[in-house]
Amino acid sequence: MRKNILVINWQDITNPFFGGAEVHLHEIYGRLARDFEYDVTLLCTAHSGAPREDEIDGMRIVRSEGNRNTFDMRVKGEYRRMLAEGKRFDLVVEDMNKMPFMAANWADCPVLVQVHHFFGNTIWKEFPWYLFPFPLYVSLGEARALKLYRDKKLPIISVSESTAEDLTRAGISREKIRVIYNGIRRNVFFPDASVSEDECPTIVYLGRIKAYKRVDVLLRAFPEIRKRISGARLIIIGSGDGLPALKELARKLALSDEEVCFTGFVSINEKVDYLRRAWVAVNTSPKEGWGIVGMEAQACGTPVVVSDAPGLRESVIEGETGFLFDFGDEAMLAEKVCTLLSSKELRTQMAEAAVKWAERFTWERAAEETDRTIRDVLSGDF
Repeated sequence: MRKNILVINWQDITNPFFGGAEVHLHEIYGRLARDFEYDVTLLCTAHSGAPREDEIDGMRIVRSEGNRNTFDMRVKGEYRRMLAEGKRFDLVVEDMNKMPFMAANWADCPVLVQVHHFFGNTIWKEFPWYLFPFPLYVSLGEARALKLYRDKKLPIISVSESTAEDLTRAGISREKIRVIYNGIRRNVFFPDASVSEDECPTIVYLGRIKAYKRVDVLLRAFPEIRKRISGARLIIIGSGDGLPALKELARKLALSDEEVCFTGFVSINEKVDYLRRAWVAVNTSPKEGWGIVGMEAQACGTPVVVSDAPGLRESVIEGETGFLFDFGDEAMLAEKVCTLLSSKELRTQMAEAAVKWAERFTWERAAEETDRTIRDVLSGDF
C-alpha cells in the first residue's frame, strides 16, 4: 500500500536560491516517488514566477505564498490547510538545513528529521553587525530544534558522521541517528578521455559565494601559488551575495582578470566541463554537511584540496584522492595546491583513485537506504 509523505524544506530545485539540500531532496525523494511505493508532497516557499502547485521529479510541489524569510512561521498553517482539504499523511519529513519547522509539536503523524548540518558559530560570520537579529534568530532556532529532537527522541537522518557527532554532542542518542551519505549523478559526473586538462595550471572553486564559506582564503593564498607555479589560473564558479566583496579583494590583491576569473552561475554542462579540465578543485569552507562538490570533482577525475573541517574531511581520502588543509591556513593551502599543480604523475595517480572512491556514492543507494529508514520509522523499529 502506498504511503503519503510530506517533505518540508525551504526551497525546491527551481528556486533561484537552491543549493545542495535541494539537490539532495529531489534526488532522493524524487526516486522514492517514482520507483518506490510513496506519494510525496513537498511543501516549500514560493518564488517569483512559480505556480502555487506544481509537479517535479514525480513529487507534488506546494509553494507557500509570502516572504521567504518567514516560511518557517507559515508551515504549521499550511499543514492545517492541507488537512482541512482532506489530505492525510503517514509521515512528515522535516528537512532541517536552515531553520527548524518544529513539526513534531504539531504534526498528527510520525516525524522524521533530515539534518544536513548546523551553522553553529559560523552563522555569525555570514552577516554584518547591523543584521545581528538574524544570526541570533538562527542560533536560537537551532537550539530549540536540538532540544525538541532530544526530548521527543525523534528519528534523524544525517548526511555525514560529522553532523551525527554534532547531534550526539547536543545530547541526542546515537541510536536515533542514521547516516546516509549523499550521492552523485554518475551519468553526469564522470571522466571523459576526450577532455584534457587546461594548458595552464588551473584551480577551480565551485559553489555558492557566501561569506561563511571563506573563499577569500583561496584568493589570499593565490598570489603565493602564482609565485611558485608559473601561469597558474584561478576560476571561481558560482554566485551569491558574497561575490562583490570577493571581487573587491581580488582588486586589492592586484589579481588581473586573466589570473582570476569569476564566471557567475553556470549550466550543469559547463560545470562538468570546468571540473574535467581543472588540475585541482578547492573547497575552503569551515563546515559542510557533506562535500558534494568535491565528490563531483573527484568523480570527474580531478583531485581536491579541502578544509580539514566537519563534512568535508569525510569526502576525501587524505593523500590518495586529494589533500586536507587546516581551515583558514593560507600557507598550508598554497603548499597543498602547489604539490598537485607541480606533479602530473601525482595528479594522474590521485585522479584514478578519486574516480573509484566517488563510484561508491550514488543517489540510488541513498534512496534505498532512505526507503529502509522510512519503513523502520513507520513500523516503530527506529
